[in-house]
Amino acid sequence: MLKDIRITEQPVCACVPLDFPLTLRCKAQGPKLLYYQWFMQSESTCQEIPGATQPDLHIHARQTKLYICRINDQKHRILFSNWVKVKVLKNIPAGAILPGWNGKPIIVTEPVSAHVSSYTAARLCCYALGFPAPEYQWYHNGLCLPHRNEKEIKIKSLRQRDTGNYLCHVSNAHGEIWSEPAELTIEDGIILEASPQPFICPGPPPRHKYYATGKVALLIGNNGYVNHPNLLAPMVDVFELSVLLRKLGFCVISLVDVTREEMLVSIRQFLQLLDKGVYGLFYYAGHGYERSGRNYMVPIDAPQPYRPENCISVQRILQQMQDRKTALNVVLLDTCRKWYNSGCALSIVSPLKPLGNTVYGYATSENAEAYEVQDEAFSSGIFMTYLKKHILKEQKVTQMLDEVLEDIGRDRLVTGKQVMEIRHSLKEPRALTDKIYFSGNEHLNRTVWDQRAKIPKQVVKFSCGVEAELRFKVVFSNLIHTFAKLTETPPQLSDVRIILYKPTDCVGLSDNRLDPVDSLLTMDEDGEVDYMLRLCSLQKYKNNVIIKIDLHCTSLDTGARLHESLEQIIPLAWIARLLNKTNTCCLERLGAAAKDNIPCFENPLKTMSIDVNPPPAQCLANAVKMPCSGQSKQGSEPEENDEDDILPVS
Repeated sequence: MLKDIRITEQPVCACVPLDFPLTLRCKAQGPKLLYYQWFMQSESTCQEIPGATQPDLHIHARQTKLYICRINDQKHRILFSNWVKVKVLKNIPAGAILPGWNGKPIIVTEPVSAHVSSYTAARLCCYALGFPAPEYQWYHNGLCLPHRNEKEIKIKSLRQRDTGNYLCHVSNAHGEIWSEPAELTIEDGIILEASPQPFICPGPPPRHKYYATGKVALLIGNNGYVNHPNLLAPMVDVFELSVLLRKLGFCVISLVDVTREEMLVSIRQFLQLLDKGVYGLFYYAGHGYERSGRNYMVPIDAPQPYRPENCISVQRILQQMQDRKTALNVVLLDTCRKWYNSGCALSIVSPLKPLGNTVYGYATSENAEAYEVQDEAFSSGIFMTYLKKHILKEQKVTQMLDEVLEDIGRDRLVTGKQVMEIRHSLKEPRALTDKIYFSGNEHLNRTVWDQRAKIPKQVVKFSCGVEAELRFKVVFSNLIHTFAKLTETPPQLSDVRIILYKPTDCVGLSDNRLDPVDSLLTMDEDGEVDYMLRLCSLQKYKNNVIIKIDLHCTSLDTGARLHESLEQIIPLAWIARLLNKTNTCCLERLGAAAKDNIPCFENPLKTMSIDVNPPPAQCLANAVKMPCSGQSKQGSEPEENDEDDILPVS
């Protein structure tokens, strides 16, 4: 039984229009019956609100005021909630608030561009409604301004470095919204041409240069097969390629170990992101085969032997990429191209439209295998080993791939075994390094994309006084690492250990073994951690992930071994929600609801017990197996694939 009063839900601030009805809520737990009393402060006076003796306080906001809740028990033990501010904005434009508004941020004052003299003051404002009160984050030329998180930006003396494009990101637990862009220019100067990221530019595109209106890539690496030999390199290759493509301004969807149905869903969502003027890149590493000029990818759940309905046609993907009127389509296949089922009737291959600007990069030639190489502790595909050396060069994509081909040709390890092949219809000197000039598609704005991909830190508090911080690293779109670090330990406790456990409905976790490939992917940029949990196959989860956290420690007062447990919610990144095979929401709805704001709180789902012989630590981080790679067994005789295996794009 609890000895002290503990607040389990704090009230939150709000910014609402005049006369808006809202409810402030404060909940607490205690040993016996609890009593509530709300107070409000207006100007310099703090007064008790008559009749406000329940956890919920219902008000109609007419003035900006501060509120606080007092909780006490029969023994006169008292605890106060946090002060919260309910700000009232007047003169809201008609139609700004729609019926049934749930508190999602609504911008009512947009920042306005200004053209001022050098070394004079400048100010940009962005005001928004929201419940909870929205948080603000300003961006300058696409770069986050860490200390600019207020409604206004004030520049005392405007200089050339301050000019450019400004955006404000507004968010709360219900969603997020971006302001209209505002430009600050100097009368006796020109706007600063700073890039928010490499190869990304604000402003109108040039007339005679080639550019992209956005860049998006889908990378799939299948390592662990259910019925076929596992591979070594795809996971590392996808990780390294994703890092390089982000440097080029690509919005990257990276997936590892996916089934056929999951591959189809991810391909469909990838196609929906493509649009006129966009550069699209598709990369696959894993088992595959070729038949009659058609290339097929083998999902991890393909049976032995696999049949046509178990595989996915690459040419079909390319056809649908063309249908999206993209400016450049690049397909990179890091898979074998051995021929199978030579006695099977030829399939009907629909020719590609004569639109040009399509590039095929095959890791190997027809009827040949693609090889992996062991480099000390790590494994990488031969193709990726040389692709990553050239992909950042500012040259035409076919010229870049030619240099990769030449390097592979000079590699004695695969001489006579593997040689790259390039096919293309490039009619313009397009390059992966071409600059991006946004056309207004928010989903392909790298700043927005990266912001949505982040999972905020969480603070976990145990009743014994121990506190821990949870940090998250999105390694792939369907795989994250959760790092636990003890941040506060009471002096009366020793030998404190924290352990993270898999969810009860675990779909993608295994034991605590970490092989060399994990050391590349599990590094935490913030230093040493006390525990790491690897969460895989996130696309299988319909909702957020709930993990179990155990704390083991010794009381110096009694000598007893203590054990405390709690459950913690881990929000899914928005792209993992997007790839959930049961999710039928459109991109716009998913984008608006992508950013879960899980507050730090003392979790009520706790138990306290005496643990005389605590169990040994059990890390549930997934381990990638490292056997010798190989092709499907000789008994596999895949047939031609179905032309309609890709879901239609709306």
